[in-house]
Amino acid sequence: MNKTKTKINQIISRRVISVAPETLLSEAVATMADARISCLVVTENDRPVGIFTERDLVRLAHRQTLLGRPIREEMTSPVVTIPGALSIYEAYSLMLTNKIRHHVVVDHSGKLLGLMTQSDLINHLGHEYFLELRKIEQIMTAGVTTVTADQSVGRALSTMAGAGISCLVVEHQGRPLGILTERDVVRLVAEGADLAGITVGDAMSQPVLTVKAGTTVHRATMLMKKERIRRVVVVDGEGRIGGIITQSDIVKGLEGKYIELLKEIIREKEDVFQQTARELLDKTIYLDNILNSSINMAIVATDDTFGIKYFNPAAEKVFGCAVAKAIGCCATDLLVLEDIAPYSLYQAREIVEQEGKCLFPAEFRRDGTTLYYDGSLSGILDRQGRLAGFVLMLNDITERRRYEETIHHLAYHDALTGLPNRILLNDRLGQALASANRTKTKGALMILDLDRFKDVNDTLGHSMGDLLLKAVGERLKGLLRKSDTVSRMGGDEFVLLLPSITSAESAAVTAAKIVTAFREPFVCNGHTLNVTASIGIADFPDDGQDAETLLKNADIALYRVKDQGRNNFQRFGC
Repeated sequence: MNKTKTKINQIISRRVISVAPETLLSEAVATMADARISCLVVTENDRPVGIFTERDLVRLAHRQTLLGRPIREEMTSPVVTIPGALSIYEAYSLMLTNKIRHHVVVDHSGKLLGLMTQSDLINHLGHEYFLELRKIEQIMTAGVTTVTADQSVGRALSTMAGAGISCLVVEHQGRPLGILTERDVVRLVAEGADLAGITVGDAMSQPVLTVKAGTTVHRATMLMKKERIRRVVVVDGEGRIGGIITQSDIVKGLEGKYIELLKEIIREKEDVFQQTARELLDKTIYLDNILNSSINMAIVATDDTFGIKYFNPAAEKVFGCAVAKAIGCCATDLLVLEDIAPYSLYQAREIVEQEGKCLFPAEFRRDGTTLYYDGSLSGILDRQGRLAGFVLMLNDITERRRYEETIHHLAYHDALTGLPNRILLNDRLGQALASANRTKTKGALMILDLDRFKDVNDTLGHSMGDLLLKAVGERLKGLLRKSDTVSRMGGDEFVLLLPSITSAESAAVTAAKIVTAFREPFVCNGHTLNVTASIGIADFPDDGQDAETLLKNADIALYRVKDQGRNNFQRFGC
């Protein structure tokens, strides 16, 4: 199989265990322990809304009282998802960039397709790189965090959570006695163990699997795969701990080899180009063949006075100029780099003369659309090593920038309504609280809940419920100021942030206006829907000076409204 064309939907595991957002943490942990899996995907309508991993449990394990709460309160959300049509190398790059061990894979409609793990990448990308005799010392983690067997598990978990590590090696006189992993924590919590009352020696896995220093990475990888484990302790000739090698180390080790292969390809292409450019500065068939093959990259070759000698078809499209008109012109007459980049051509030339190459970002606006490019200006040397000309290259990265902007937007906005999500709300609320404290002004936080929204879903279906939620978001935005924030927390719950109000009464006026406006029906896809709103209000700083307190107090006020018949609002302090 050609790995450059392999799609991740061909290699991922499609047997993913998923749970609903309301599943209790205790049930979720028991499921993980029984299935011996490292994570659960939380889904609604077959779409992933969060993920709960062993690392999350380690963070919460010492607070066992939380196990009675629903998983939605502790899951990681929004979850990082990737399309199944990505190539294996694109998926590998994302795993390195995001620094996580699991990626949830979705189909074209956003429904759960499977799960990509580090094991999938190592099994399908890495083996051919490890056939060489590469030693584990080159990629292992030398600084191993160790504990003694008599230490309490609760204290050990605090160490794991604080350091963000997946295991602790239990040692005695410098030799590995056992290992305490995230998987062990899942088992202990599922069994209801008293984490503060048992020792690491009682809970650890033993004996610990070890390999000697000098072992090849390939052999260690095969051993981990055979034993179905994710880490191996490295020992010296006397059996003392020298390091640890994990799947994360192996994935990072792949990066070095992968990058070196790419660099080698680039160096080979640059050598060919430089040799051709030095010998055939004026346009020749060889230069045409090499440069025209770079279909998506605009390439302009000039002499040492910026007189244009070569202008490829992509450059014609970028600059809107035919090759016949460009050849012989000065590049400074054809384009003004000050309009698209931080450097002028002459400033870039000075950098090239000192460093050999000048890299810069560039932007073009055309027909109301912004196009983004990675630009470079390189020197061309003659046989005596003197600067004889320049090569300007512009690589179109517009699609990549828009994809990154889309990912960024999805990370901070609700996928259904496009409104800010919990992450963005918390950020804006933090700024509002800091500003209110600094300027001694007031603000308000409201939690809005749709009355009997469940009836719409039950009678007309979830698709109609989704249309209603979008309409609610639009109506709320029309009722508030541009400086206010309308966010959706999930379900039919919206949180409204008014960062600046003249008085507590003005927040009540706004809430009353919203309640009145919601008494007008919503029309969705030909259906007239009558839903009302209940609102709980918490003012700051009077009702709280931090986000958690304000949300809690606004929620208390909301439930008072619910208890008193809905379709109204109430302030926490009243």
